[in-house]
Amino acid sequence: MKRSILLFLVIFSSSVYAQEYRWGVGLNYFFDNTEYGQLSFIDSETMNGIWLNPMGSLVWGDKYSINVGVNLLKIPGMGKTIDKVDVMMYYQYKSPGFLFRAGSFPRSEVLENYNNFFFKDSVNNFIPLMQGVFCQIGSNRNFFNMWLDWTGYATPKKHEHFFVGLSGKISKGLFFADFQSYMYHYSNTRPATPGEGVCENLQLQATAGLEYGEEGGFKGLIAAGTLIGYERDRRFENKLYKPAGFVARGDAEKWGIGTKNTLYTGEPRMRLADTFGGNLYWGTQFLRVRTYVKSEWYIRLVESDFVKVRLSYNLHFVEGKVLSQQMLTVSASIDSFRPKSGKIINYPWMEIFH
Repeated sequence: MKRSILLFLVIFSSSVYAQEYRWGVGLNYFFDNTEYGQLSFIDSETMNGIWLNPMGSLVWGDKYSINVGVNLLKIPGMGKTIDKVDVMMYYQYKSPGFLFRAGSFPRSEVLENYNNFFFKDSVNNFIPLMQGVFCQIGSNRNFFNMWLDWTGYATPKKHEHFFVGLSGKISKGLFFADFQSYMYHYSNTRPATPGEGVCENLQLQATAGLEYGEEGGFKGLIAAGTLIGYERDRRFENKLYKPAGFVARGDAEKWGIGTKNTLYTGEPRMRLADTFGGNLYWGTQFLRVRTYVKSEWYIRLVESDFVKVRLSYNLHFVEGKVLSQQMLTVSASIDSFRPKSGKIINYPWMEIFH
């Protein structure tokens, strides 16, 4: 009798929720050369790597899926076959106005609205996965999300640390307002190491402005707002800082050629960097000065369903100096997750290569 009931439940569940297996393979290459030698608090470096990301998914009910894959990093010149292995596995529920993920999944797919004030380039290059929970209501130009990223588990030699974040955006016509925020908690080892304690780093950026986007045409954005913070070392009463400043943003793109510009001016941040460095701060070190401007100029060399190639030249204006950065990113993928149109965007400037 019990076997009959179990067989019935299996057949019933299979008929109600038709299961579908999907697969995908992605390759991401990055070349990121920075020339920051004129500053004392940040080093020049060249970051170069290749990520290979095979994955498979079990999908049912069109909204539910379990996704498993592996991220393999090869750093040219290191002499190893594979330099880093990260496991990607997460549950996802997705509908037109709601997204929920739990597990280990790509940060770039859910936190694209966060800039380098929050996550510097080296974090995006070498730590692409977040491990925790992400939940979003809405999509496109009107949304609100909350998330948890558990980045460190306490052991006798390792500290506990994690992010809790909120972000959102509301738009009507050309007008919009948005915000991005997180609280980063850096705790002690377990058992606790004498002399060490707990620190927090909280950041909130809020802006409002105008945004215009024409499909296949001109895209532009102009906005202004504030960046405020809260930095504390709980061991000392005088190690508490609440930096605040002004933020301005200006973006434009036409025919695959564009620019993104960000200004911060206000109180210096990362006041505990000499003690904790990257253990407490995941954003760009340029925020340690009173005024910082980043101007990115880029060109989309290839733009299709399967391949995206982007070349950019970034200028950093800080402490009366002009520093440069060159970046090339290549993203190629093939999968069975969604139908491909096969469309390739041909910008007018591409005619010079024909």
